[in-house]
Amino acid sequence: MESLQMLKLSEADCLTRRETAFIRSHTVTWESPARNQYYLEYSYNRHDWFALNGGNAILLPQDVLPLTSELQEHDPHGCAVSSDTLLTLQERYGAPEPVFLSAVEDVRISAPDAPLPQRITVFYTNGMWETRPVTWDGQKGQIQEPAYASPLISHRADPYICRHANGKYYFIASHTDAGHNLDGRYQYLYLILRCADTLEDLTDNSGRYTEKIIYERGPVNGGTMSPHLWAPELHYIHGGWYVYYTTTISDESSWRIRPHCLACDGDDPMLDSWTEKGPVRTTVDGDIAFTDFSLDHTYLNHNGRDYLLWAQKTNNISDIFIAGLSDPWTICTPAVRLTHPEYNWELHGFPVNEGPAVIRHGSRVFLTFSASGTDALYCLGLLYADEDADLLDAASWTKCPYPVFQSSPVTGYYGPGHNSFTKSTDGSEDLIIYHGRQEERYLGEGDYQPLYDAGRHAYVGKVFWGSDGMPSFSVPGASIAARREDLLVHARIE
Repeated sequence: MESLQMLKLSEADCLTRRETAFIRSHTVTWESPARNQYYLEYSYNRHDWFALNGGNAILLPQDVLPLTSELQEHDPHGCAVSSDTLLTLQERYGAPEPVFLSAVEDVRISAPDAPLPQRITVFYTNGMWETRPVTWDGQKGQIQEPAYASPLISHRADPYICRHANGKYYFIASHTDAGHNLDGRYQYLYLILRCADTLEDLTDNSGRYTEKIIYERGPVNGGTMSPHLWAPELHYIHGGWYVYYTTTISDESSWRIRPHCLACDGDDPMLDSWTEKGPVRTTVDGDIAFTDFSLDHTYLNHNGRDYLLWAQKTNNISDIFIAGLSDPWTICTPAVRLTHPEYNWELHGFPVNEGPAVIRHGSRVFLTFSASGTDALYCLGLLYADEDADLLDAASWTKCPYPVFQSSPVTGYYGPGHNSFTKSTDGSEDLIIYHGRQEERYLGEGDYQPLYDAGRHAYVGKVFWGSDGMPSFSVPGASIAARREDLLVHARIE
C-alpha cells in the first residue's frame, strides 16, 4: 500500500473530521420531549444533517450541557461545536453518516496504448480500502459501484438471502399483499422461495428466477386474522435444507407466536417437497425458551458448534436469546439472554430487540438486531464478541449504545431493519439485505398499523469494514460516491 499514489477526493471532506461541526435541535410530533431531552442533528457543512440516536430523544450528558442554551434557540443553521464535543456525542448516540470514497489510486501508464488496470485501489471515509473494477474509454475510466435494483424485491419484509456453495442464490421473506394493503387477513399467508443464478437475477421482473410456494396457511379465527407467517430463513445445515419461520400455534389467536421449522425431503429445495417439523423445542426442563411470544430465529455454526438465536418476550419486552442446538429444530442448552431494550432507540412504540442476524469478520462475531416498533424509527443495533469467546456467555458480548443503521430523509429510506447478510455475485463484497420503506409514517398516526403495511421492500447495501475491524452500514440508499464525478479516474502518461 505504501507504494501506491492516491488522489484525495475533496468533496468527501464534508464527512471527515473537522475542527468544527454544527449541532441543531428539532421538534417531532410523535413524542413530548422531557426536560434536558432534545432531538439532535449534526453536520459538517450545514447542508447535510444526520440525526443522532436514531432520531430519538437524547438526554444531554453533563459534558455537553453547556450546549443547552444555544440549542434552545432552534437555530436552523446549528451552533458550532468542537470536534471533541461531536465525538463525545457520537460515542453515545452514533455517527449515521454515509460512507463515501475519500481517495482513489493515481493511475499512471507509460504510453497511450499501455494496458490499463481492471481494478484500482480506493479508500473510504471510514478507513476501509479495497480494489474496485474500472471500465475504460481510452484513458478515461469509471469506478464501478454496487448496482442493484432498488428495491431488489417489492412487498417483502424480513428478507433473507442464502448464497449456497453451488453458487445459486435463494431468497425468502415475509410475504405481504399490496393489493389488500393494511388488511391483516391477506398478509403473511405464504412462504415463497425464489432461486436465481446471481444476486442480480433475483430482482423482480428479471425473468431469470424461479419461485415456489413451500408452505401456506389461511387466516385463523374464522378467517379474520393473519396466521403471521413471519421472518422465514433458508439454511443448509449438515447436508440438509431447512426453513425457519414463525407462526401462531393457535387456531383461535394469531398472536400465540412461536418459532417453527420445515425440512426439505431431498437435495433440491426448489423441486423437492417440504415436511413440517413443527415448533422448535427445548430439551431443558423448566427453561424459559419458547414459553412466551417467540420469533425471528436464525442459525449459526461457529467453531464446530451449532447455535440458535431468536427473539422472545418476557413481561411484554422482546429480548434476544441464544442456545445450543442438538438438531435443527431442538435446542439442548438453557436460553441465554444477549440483549434487552434499554436505550431510547430501542423503546419507541414498543420495547423491542428482534431479528438477529450474524456476520463474521476478522477475529469477531457480529450480531445485528432490529429495535423499536416497525415504523420510520425502526433501526438496527449491534453486538459483537471475540471469535474464540464462549458465545453462550452473555458477558462475552459487547453492545453498541447507539443504532448502527437508521432512516435517512436525505435518501428517502425509512425504518430499515430485520436484515440478513450475503456475498456479492463475485464473492468480493459483504452485503446487507434489509427491508425498508419509502414513506415516513409513525405509530400513533390514526389507525395506521405498520405491521400490515405492504410498503416494506427488500434492499441491498454494502458493508464497509473500518480500519478498527468494525462494520459500517453507511446510509440506506446511499451511493459510494459523494459526487458522481468522484467515480471518474484518468490514466496519466508518465
